[in-house]
Parts: sequence; C-alpha cells; structure tokens
Amino acid sequence: MSSQRRNWNVWLTLLFGALGLIHVFSMSASAVAELPHILAALTVLIPLTMFGVVLRNPWPAALALVFLAVINVTLT
Repeated sequence: MSSQRRNWNVWLTLLFGALGLIHVFSMSASAVAELPHILAALTVLIPLTMFGVVLRNPWPAALALVFLAVINVTLT
C-alpha cells in the first residue's frame, strides 16, 4: 500500500475521532448525558481512535462513532 493512502487513512481516523469528540461535547452541553455517560463515551472513543491511528485503519474509529450513537440512543 502506498504511503499516501496510509496517510489519508490516518487523517480519516482522526476526523472520525474529532467528530466523536464533537458528539460527546454536544451531549454534555445539552445536558442529555451525565458524567458517567460522558466518561463511558470517552473510554470508547479515545482508545479506538488511537488504535485506528496505530493500525492506519479508519474502521475502529468508525466503530467508536457507532458506539457513541448507541450510548446516545440509550439516554433518550
């Protein structure tokens, strides 16, 4: 695989991580989620995003976004 392709995968993974952070901050700002839910979301988001960066694969970060959506759905 070319180096440029791997670089795009890393940037896509970081973009998914940033989208996840925005989602977590919006849950906390709207007072939908309390501290345990925010900590659970960050516990899922940060390791999977870093795992995706290490693997140079955006799928773990995409999975983290799915988990965040599940956490958000369970709150409503």
